[in-house]
Amino acid sequence: MSEEEVPSEEEQIEPQLATDNEAEEEIEETVETLSSLQASLKKSRWNVFMFLGLAFLMFGFALFPMSMDADFEFGTAEKDLGLVWGPSPGGEDFMDVPYEVSVKINQLPSATGNITLEVFVVQTDDCTDPEVASDAEIKARSGDSHQYQYDYFNSPVEGKTYTFDFDLDFGQYCLTAKIIGPDGTIVDPSRTNLEVTGKLWPNQIIAGVPGIIFLGLSTFAFVGAQKVGKQVKSLLEDDKVTEEQVVLDEARRQKIAAGPGGPPKSVAGPGGPPAAVAGPSGAPPSVSTGPANVAAAPAESVKSGPPPAQTPAEQPAAESVPVSDGSTFEDAGNGYYYRKMANGGYEQQIYIKDANGQYVPYQAE
Repeated sequence: MSEEEVPSEEEQIEPQLATDNEAEEEIEETVETLSSLQASLKKSRWNVFMFLGLAFLMFGFALFPMSMDADFEFGTAEKDLGLVWGPSPGGEDFMDVPYEVSVKINQLPSATGNITLEVFVVQTDDCTDPEVASDAEIKARSGDSHQYQYDYFNSPVEGKTYTFDFDLDFGQYCLTAKIIGPDGTIVDPSRTNLEVTGKLWPNQIIAGVPGIIFLGLSTFAFVGAQKVGKQVKSLLEDDKVTEEQVVLDEARRQKIAAGPGGPPKSVAGPGGPPAAVAGPSGAPPSVSTGPANVAAAPAESVKSGPPPAQTPAEQPAAESVPVSDGSTFEDAGNGYYYRKMANGGYEQQIYIKDANGQYVPYQAE
């Protein structure tokens, strides 16, 4: 393979970096999808509990009855039911309001023949008018109208309770219960005692239908939560995503959403202008005379080569020898020195020490 065909190191690294970036982007997208699915799962579960709670509330209203007692006087128990509300406009249908009447016979005459317990639930605005009540009872016995309802029980027994069920439309109603003899008249009122109670469910349809709707919505939300839960479980079981990555990604999102905690802290500035520094008192000398202990350079170098390297024990650490004109010699290592002038500059000449400790210019042979 020629040199042109051999990929460089950078070309070999770039595909690996691209693969790593794609893997990181895929993991980040998976984590983001998982976070959205978890939020959707939480919302679906809340919807399940919310709709289920509303359904129970509606069913509670629908199944809670309105109880009432009828007053028994002169052999007859009467009760003005007032307005019975409900969605049923008229006639017998499934939207009628259920009404249950219970009659307990506490006392009957000792000698009774063929007697009958009669219960009337008639639609009328005035329960105190005897003529209106009498006409309504006649219509109820005929059984031709749903507005005038009638039920009876032959030969009732003292101490027993008899239950009668009626279905009422929207309107004003009156309840009447009594025991009559064979001739159609009320038996001895002084020796007759009836205890009449009733239970009315006016909200059975009004609250029952929304309760069924909420129960259906709760079921749909539960099914949706199960589907989302399976997707979340599938992503969590995948090797690409771990719980630690989900937690770290969620913490990063919360930190970004929270933003900075407040404005940056103020830093105290300088207390005043910088202190003035006194400059030199005069001009520098025009000609440098050089240090007094520097010997004149001989015509021929005393040494035939560079000085021998000193051992670390013999080599001084950054030796600096002051001179009269303010310049110093700084050790450069291996026996060589640089001359640093008073103004901070360096002389372009290398120095060495002779046997007498004098600094002499170094000349290579």
